[in-house]
Amino acid sequence: MNTVPNPAAVTAGSLNSFYAFALAACMVLSGPANAKPLKDKAGGSDHPVVGRFQGAILINYGSSAYDEVEVPLAAYRNVDGQRYVPSKSVIAKGKVFNYFYWGPGDRSELEVFRNYQAALTKAGFKVLHTCDEPERCGKESMSAHAGIWTNKPNTFAGGYDSISRVDYVGNYPVRYLAAQLPRPQGDVFVTLTVQPPNSITQGQGMGARYFMQVIEAAPMTNEQVKVDAAAISKGLASEGRIALYGILFDTDQAILKRESQSTLAEMSKALQADPKMRVYIVGHTDNQGSYEHNLTLSANRAKAVVDALQKQGIASQRLTAVGVADVSPLANGATDAGRAKNRRVEMVAR
Repeated sequence: MNTVPNPAAVTAGSLNSFYAFALAACMVLSGPANAKPLKDKAGGSDHPVVGRFQGAILINYGSSAYDEVEVPLAAYRNVDGQRYVPSKSVIAKGKVFNYFYWGPGDRSELEVFRNYQAALTKAGFKVLHTCDEPERCGKESMSAHAGIWTNKPNTFAGGYDSISRVDYVGNYPVRYLAAQLPRPQGDVFVTLTVQPPNSITQGQGMGARYFMQVIEAAPMTNEQVKVDAAAISKGLASEGRIALYGILFDTDQAILKRESQSTLAEMSKALQADPKMRVYIVGHTDNQGSYEHNLTLSANRAKAVVDALQKQGIASQRLTAVGVADVSPLANGATDAGRAKNRRVEMVAR
């Protein structure tokens, strides 16, 4: 269990220490002083920025050095009779920490939820979405995010564990919130899903079950981005096409950003390695805006890539620019994550 630091020891320059203290201080005021009947899972510890509710035990935990999380910001909706996707979301990329706690038996799930809500706000987080009425949360399927993650084999250390799983079928009562803390070194996102106790937790004298996910958003280092000429050639040979997400433009613009240069160089290498290769350079947009506007935008973006490749010595007759707007999506365009995947430039073998 993390201890609350002495307020006198918290300096103004220690930003993370301040946030950790603010959260821990709020929670210690609300928790019981009695000893926990169970022990934390071996090797686990609380996140330094977002701690636990006083008296809770850490049932399971896990982390990944870099992952992408779709943070739900609105109700889920059924898209094809099987899949549920949030009608609004934000993508957080970076180091991901997953925690599953059991709260103390003498504290309700509502008290746990409200404590986190207040503590996060006091620590400078902006609450992006909250759903604290179980009936409404059930109708909005807000348990889906935690349900999906707690059923993944790599979410927790040691793999899947049935006692640290959030149910998300039907209107199972939950409370959910998502919050964001702006930081110069990268924002911190938090999702919290709180469920009432079940027979297992009650049998151990414990209470609410809750899944907390913390994402320390940060850019992936360039060394980890492996879109080289060999990968491009392999994709064209095996699939006849390859999507290139390293070709970047500002919103609603067709001027290549400087960050695109490394991917353009690899595209040029792949074309130079096979002088007979001819390709379509295809621009794709998301579904925001009119079809006519997006058709023009996607065509202009494709042309910008063709022009850049010609400057690198690729003959014009080997390159054909095509814009298709949003008529060939790779994902559901109703979410931020889907729209991000649909915005791309592709090389397609002719």
